[in-house]
Amino acid sequence: MEYKICKLKFLTGLHIGKGMLTDGEPIFMADTLFSALCQEALNISDGINKLVDYCKQGKLKFSDGLPYIEATCYVPKPMMVIESREEGNSKIKKAFKKLKYIPIDKMDDYVKGNLDAQLEKNKLETLGQYEMRQKASVSYEEDAMPYYIGSFHFMKGNGLYIIIGYENDTVLDYISMLLRGLSYSGIGGKRSVGYGKFDMEFCELPDELKKRLKIEKYKKCISLGFSLPKVEEIEEVCDTSEIQLIKRSGFISSNTYAATYQKKKDFYGFGAGSCFEKIFDGDVFDVSIHGKHPVYRYAIPIFMGVI
Repeated sequence: MEYKICKLKFLTGLHIGKGMLTDGEPIFMADTLFSALCQEALNISDGINKLVDYCKQGKLKFSDGLPYIEATCYVPKPMMVIESREEGNSKIKKAFKKLKYIPIDKMDDYVKGNLDAQLEKNKLETLGQYEMRQKASVSYEEDAMPYYIGSFHFMKGNGLYIIIGYENDTVLDYISMLLRGLSYSGIGGKRSVGYGKFDMEFCELPDELKKRLKIEKYKKCISLGFSLPKVEEIEEVCDTSEIQLIKRSGFISSNTYAATYQKKKDFYGFGAGSCFEKIFDGDVFDVSIHGKHPVYRYAIPIFMGVI
């Protein structure tokens, strides 16, 4: 499998919520990206089936949206026990706990407990800033009703990147076409009022990331996106893993699924940074409930070697 990164340079705020309109998370998960790609694929004949088939057949995979600050790409902090050189320092302990992402070229420092966690936490705070704006819901029969939307705005030179794994140029061209369409329509919530639009640029992987994607050289790996093993994989995987379990839900964005607005089936998976000794394929799962067509939840990992 070949890999590229796609850097997203956001032109408007990004609205990624956890259930509240005022939320404004700075990243999106791989399943959110997949859902957005499905919406774009609806514009192409047999587009969704092709997207699902590429993923299920192992021809296409992608990570969460991960942060970059200028030329530095960040990856999820591994969910493994680390002994810092300053173990007794409560301030350092808190900094390590709060740190969510680390520069790819400082992974060895992190694993050895040599990372300056407070410095890296301070750098990550320059990624951008949360903002809440007032909007008005206008009706012809009633007075305008104000409401608030939270969003994240990236500083100049910063944004999110996606790691894309692809079998051949045909698959790369296909995902590029969908991402190009998505750049105009936007990703995340409140796209109808302009949120989530971006410019995109394909780039080669940083050398350190390219090296660590060759996971056969490592004893432990982390996932770079939301994932879940297939039923037949899960017991062996979980015996030796250190994971963060995340609940995913949401509503189904389809006019043909049911007569009324329906929720997706609750789905639990592993968060990015979960650590594994046994790798797995994952899958695209059907989370529909008695609807007229499948509803998919993407949970296929890209692994990166750690130790």
